[in-house]
Amino acid sequence: MSKHSECALKKWAYLGDFDDSINALAGMARSERWDYTNTPGSKKNVILENYIFHTFDRLRVQRRDTPDGNFLYETDENLCFNTGLFTPNFEPIFALCKRNDADKQIKWKFNGFYKESAAELRKISPLPERASYFDRISDLMFDTRLDVRINIDHILDDERNKARIPEVYRNAPNLPMLFRAAIDYAKIRIKENYKAAVPQYYHGKIQFLLPISLGDPKVVDLSLAVGAREGVYTGHTCLTLDMAYNNARLIAKPESDWLIGN
Repeated sequence: MSKHSECALKKWAYLGDFDDSINALAGMARSERWDYTNTPGSKKNVILENYIFHTFDRLRVQRRDTPDGNFLYETDENLCFNTGLFTPNFEPIFALCKRNDADKQIKWKFNGFYKESAAELRKISPLPERASYFDRISDLMFDTRLDVRINIDHILDDERNKARIPEVYRNAPNLPMLFRAAIDYAKIRIKENYKAAVPQYYHGKIQFLLPISLGDPKVVDLSLAVGAREGVYTGHTCLTLDMAYNNARLIAKPESDWLIGN
């Protein structure tokens, strides 16, 4: 889940003071981490904002692929979708847009986030379903029987990938050796505990984020994204830990210790 400047929701609805709405949602939903920790910025709850944008994108795809499904509630007056989040007492939270009479080019105007029992949602029936990203729970399990083949040349020679490597290792002459050793160690970690491979949703497919420790094995420095193709896991992209958490959160709240910082 990359940062999404051209998400569909921005084109479908006038969002107004969306930062305030996102901050309110963070207070309404069950408590979790919604900010970058390694590369903090001035904007709060950036992970939550990205999550909402990508959730809406996914729901649009599901409605396109399954027209009979209940993924977006849309009438002449209201547009509603399920955020996939819950209040501390486990009430589902929904996003509601109203018809935008002030601008004929943008049909909807964002109204707010509301829990299931809110009066604002009484006319929305049935309430729409949560987004889904996999067909079988086994899709989220890393298969340790498959080979892992990494394009290390691309990772270490590509400027965007290399910039994500911690500066202390970035220009080390033995970086290729460190990276290969880190991949081997990641395989061992996953064999010991399958949860060490964290699923992410990317371009319509499930991938896995692997922990990469370039120095101290107790310290994860970055993540490697791999996807299964023709019976082999391949990868050519590394991510900072903030990027990895941001992407993993789309499917579910991450629980792997290396990603949540425990």
